[in-house]
Amino acid sequence: MTIIIFIIVLLVTVIVHEWGHFYAARKSGMMVEEFGFGIPPRLFSFKKGETLYTINALPIGGFVKIAGENGLEGAVAPERQFDTKPWYLKSFVLVAGVVMNIVLAFVLFTAAYSIGMPTTVEGGVPTIISVTPDGLASESGISVGDTISSVIVDGRDIAPLTTENLHKAITASEGSVVVDVIQGGETKSVTYDFMGVASADRRIGIAVEPIETVRLPIGTAMHAAVLQIMSIASGIWTTLGTLIGGLFGSGGGTEGLMGPVGLAREVGGAASIGFAYLLAFTAAISINLAVLNILPFPALDGGRLLVVLLEAITRRRFSPTVVGIIHTAGFLLLLLLMLVLTVGDVRRLF
Repeated sequence: MTIIIFIIVLLVTVIVHEWGHFYAARKSGMMVEEFGFGIPPRLFSFKKGETLYTINALPIGGFVKIAGENGLEGAVAPERQFDTKPWYLKSFVLVAGVVMNIVLAFVLFTAAYSIGMPTTVEGGVPTIISVTPDGLASESGISVGDTISSVIVDGRDIAPLTTENLHKAITASEGSVVVDVIQGGETKSVTYDFMGVASADRRIGIAVEPIETVRLPIGTAMHAAVLQIMSIASGIWTTLGTLIGGLFGSGGGTEGLMGPVGLAREVGGAASIGFAYLLAFTAAISINLAVLNILPFPALDGGRLLVVLLEAITRRRFSPTVVGIIHTAGFLLLLLLMLVLTVGDVRRLF
């Protein structure tokens, strides 16, 4: 079920993004040759009008193939091609996908808050929001979405129950930790014995937050959606800055990042908390997609936009062959990064 939900979430966010490019290109008089979900090889296709619609084997992205985006094509009228259009129409097409991802996030967050959004609030029900794949809790059958009725550490009841308080209590414990969770309407008690275990190694592998369902009127929900989008986008930029800085320092790398496998697992966890939470999680993925795509990196929308703007400023055309090679190299690097992240995801599962 998790895989099905993951594919649906990815399908929605990717199709909305690519539809933005598709719509903008059509409105700008360009010919869209192909609208594809996933990365080839092709599994299924059909043609409607002048556009071929395809479903491809690797469901980790999508694309819209516009005539003339990599140089003029002899089989298509010049006025229908991307390459012959003015810079502002090219820019319109390139940013349309990002804009649609932001619009999608706004709609989903608004819907989530209107339906009733599980939110961290003081006095809320202690709920497990994350479980480490290879941790003690996971081995005990504890899952995301389970609520906790009590945690007893060395005979003392931990309250208020948060991840930080739980970590402090377990680190300082000298014996057993008893966790009572409510799972599927039934209470389950699990005991962990940390006698003789070093403080740094005392962890059960869960994140807990006090959760309460918050339902807002539509106007307030829309305002909350805007604030949520700004907060997540800001957090992504901060994280990217830290990662990029780490590449040139002593830390960095891909630590803390996740690939398709890890993302699928997180989607499954979000779904177990509730439908509104899944909507909000999908909105967060959409914002991530928007921010990452606008980065000025080859093969991404931001990289293509940078080329268009530089050509407009310098009033000279760059070699389509050279630009194509750069974008191809960028695409291969992105695939390599995806492979590295996927390997990391799998290692964390075992």
